[in-house]
Amino acid sequence: MRRAVVTIVASTLLCGAALAGPAYAPPKVSPAKTVEVPADLRAAATELLKAVAAKDVDGIGKWLAPKMSIVTGTLDLSIPRGTRLEGPWESAKSQVAGLGNSAGGDWDLPPNVDIGVFLTKMELDFIGQSLTDGQPWGTDAAVRGAICTYGLGTVDPAAVKRAAKALDTSGDNFVGVKREIELFETMEDSSKSVGKLVPGLLYATDYDAETSTEWTAFHLPEGGVGFGKTTGDDFDRPYASGLCFKQQASGEWAVVAQASTGL
Repeated sequence: MRRAVVTIVASTLLCGAALAGPAYAPPKVSPAKTVEVPADLRAAATELLKAVAAKDVDGIGKWLAPKMSIVTGTLDLSIPRGTRLEGPWESAKSQVAGLGNSAGGDWDLPPNVDIGVFLTKMELDFIGQSLTDGQPWGTDAAVRGAICTYGLGTVDPAAVKRAAKALDTSGDNFVGVKREIELFETMEDSSKSVGKLVPGLLYATDYDAETSTEWTAFHLPEGGVGFGKTTGDDFDRPYASGLCFKQQASGEWAVVAQASTGL
């Protein structure tokens, strides 16, 4: 399965000659909103992380709301994200294991595994990674009023679907960029410039074009393909993975949502 997490403009070349290709309208993606994390929320997150490190399920449960929103998305940006409310659970043990079933990704159960133990480990790993992956904290439109361990820009799935249809490609072949990237007719800086990728739009990558490691082929909005020098750090991937906290009536913070992205 080919995956692309980029929002870019591109044109495809083969043997040094630009291939003709359909035009499309690059979907817009709003920038992620980051927030300054309050000191008491940082303290709560630190205590939660300590409980994860100690594998203290009851200690983890202290920071989980009785009912939580489970927000799920896929790599295909033409498919709307889903949200469902789960809970309450019988115990912290059942809650943590239950949440482990919504940690995203793709996995197979090992033979003769204790499913409760397996899912609990999945959730502990998910919480630990969410609190330590270094992402700027921000907001998610799917969890109003919350502060999340990530910030997520908004994308119109219908716009991605239209662009994908125009190109006869998949919605997981679209990505955004963090900086302007110049595109060339061939994989040479000295070749003709054919366009630019700019932040704020999603562009389609062309994985049928043969490229070297440091070059990526993109479909150009006006038609055709271009090559840009890129690294993984250049791409802005509008996917969500992490926890969202909200201050409760008691004044304490609690995890009220878990967001993940799967295949």
